[in-house]
Amino acid sequence: MRRLPPLNALKAFEAAARHQSFTAAAHELNVTQTAVSQLVKSLEERLGVALFERRGNQLSLSPRGMGYLPAVSDAFDRIAAATAILDETDARQITLGCGPTFAMRWLIPRLPDFQRAHPECEVRLSTTLAVRELQSQSPLPDGVDAAVRLYDPSKPEPGLMADPLFTADLFPVCAPGLAARLKTMADLARETLLEVRHAPGEWRDWLSAAGLGSMVPSSSLSFDFHAFALQAALDGAGVALARRPFVTDDLKAGRLIAPFALSLPKGGAWCLLYRPEAAGGSAFLKLRDWLIGAAMPPTA
Repeated sequence: MRRLPPLNALKAFEAAARHQSFTAAAHELNVTQTAVSQLVKSLEERLGVALFERRGNQLSLSPRGMGYLPAVSDAFDRIAAATAILDETDARQITLGCGPTFAMRWLIPRLPDFQRAHPECEVRLSTTLAVRELQSQSPLPDGVDAAVRLYDPSKPEPGLMADPLFTADLFPVCAPGLAARLKTMADLARETLLEVRHAPGEWRDWLSAAGLGSMVPSSSLSFDFHAFALQAALDGAGVALARRPFVTDDLKAGRLIAPFALSLPKGGAWCLLYRPEAAGGSAFLKLRDWLIGAAMPPTA
C-alpha cells in the first residue's frame, strides 16, 4: 500500500514552494492564506520535517523542501498530462515523431489506410525527431506523444515503453539494371556506393561482414539522410544500404533489388516509444494497434 500524504496538503506545499508565498498559493488554489499555512504545517508534521524556513514575512524552502519539491511537481505534471489525454478532444489527436526517411518511405504511404479505418483520429507527424537523435537528446522530446525510432529494448530507459516493430538489419539494394551486373559481392568494387553522412560506418561494417573489409569502391556518393541515398539507388546512381521498412514497397514492386542475401544485424529495432500515461488516449491505442499490425510481415 502506498504511503501518501493528503493530496490537498501536497497541493498547498507545491503551490507555496513555486510562489515562495502562502498568499500567492492561496490565490492560485482559491482558498485563504490561513488554510494554505495550516495545510503545509500539517504536511510537515506528518512527514516529520520542516519544508520551509520562516523568517518574519520571508518564506523560503528548507534543504529538505528543495529536495522534495521536484518529485511532487513532477507527480502533479504527470497527473495533469494523463488527465489531458483522457479529455475527449485531446483523445482524438496524437503527435507522432519519426525521422524523415521512415516517414517518407514507410509511414506516409500507409497513413491513408489508418485514416480510412479511424477518420475520427488526427495524426500529426513531427520529423524533427531525426535532428534530436543526432544531437543525442531525449528519444521522446516534449510535445511528442509517441515516436518511432531505432531503440534497444534490452536497455530500457526509465518511464519509457517500447513496442518493437522492425529489425534494424542492413542489406544492399540497387536498381534492377545495376543488380544484373553484380554476380558476386566482389563486383561491388566496380560500383558507386551510396553513403549517409551521419552513419559513415555502415558500409564499412557490411563489407567487413562480407569478407571484403579491404575493398576500395570505384566511387561513392554521400547524402544527409537515408531517404536521399535510397532515391539515388532507385535512379540507378549506385548501391545503397537499406533497412527493411524503408524499401519494403520498392522490393515488392521490383523497383529495387536486394542482390545479396547477407543482412547485417545492427542491434536494437525500430520501436514505437511512448510514456505509460499515453496509453490512456483512444487515438494512441488505435494508432499503436495499427502500427503493430502494419509492421507484421505478410503471411504467405
